[in-house]
Amino acid sequence: MRDSGDFEVPDPTVIVDRRGPVLVMTLNRPQARNALNLDALRRLAEAYTELTEDGGLRCGVVRAEGSTFCAGLDLADVIPEAIRSGSGSYLEAGQRDPFRMYAEGCEKPIIVAVHGRCFTAGLELVLAADICIAAAGSEFGQQETTRGIMPMGGATFRLPRAIGWAPAMNCMLAGGRFSAEQAAAWGLVTELCPAESLDEVAFAVAERVASCAPLAVQAALRNARLGESQGLPAAIEDVRVEARRICLTDDAREGMASLLEKRVADFLGR
Repeated sequence: MRDSGDFEVPDPTVIVDRRGPVLVMTLNRPQARNALNLDALRRLAEAYTELTEDGGLRCGVVRAEGSTFCAGLDLADVIPEAIRSGSGSYLEAGQRDPFRMYAEGCEKPIIVAVHGRCFTAGLELVLAADICIAAAGSEFGQQETTRGIMPMGGATFRLPRAIGWAPAMNCMLAGGRFSAEQAAAWGLVTELCPAESLDEVAFAVAERVASCAPLAVQAALRNARLGESQGLPAAIEDVRVEARRICLTDDAREGMASLLEKRVADFLGR
């Protein structure tokens, strides 16, 4: 009989760590250019759900090991299951969908730190997130049609809004690519930085988000997404209700007190 120590335990496809109020999710299949297989999709869904449900967490960061952020889906693993059970089959009941396609998304802000190549499902993670920090020289693409399939994670309607119709069609219909520098000019990328500073910059942004009043942050994010999905009238009606609710919170009172007292606010999320 072999001792259990003789067996190699595979590295997790997504490493999840807490950094204070920030949940760090690291894509960890560098040998496969971080292509998302079913296990990685399931682990991401678990992490997004944890981020939503844990009151001590205020923000998430998605990053990656290796030279590539994400080459897309692991087609050999994902496509047969998608055909058999549906594209959202990686989700269990009640879980949050990283792509905000097949279930509700995370209720807290998601920051994506991109380096190297960010293709297909990787770009769709960015499009479904809220802030993107990218290393200079990174490259984006939405190339499913070159493999005989179509985008399944929201790019068909989010990419045209993010970068414009013609550039998006060049990606989705002709397999075109675009640089991080162009993505920043279009507004898809929030900030460019040297590759060696990527984690530092992304964590600094996450910490700034986490320092803000969490109820207000979540309400603002929810309203922005409502406007994106249901249009301006729905977002306006929501603001009329939500703004008053947020103004009556302890955090709103703390925000005003800290302003008058010229000190840093201590928001407790209530």
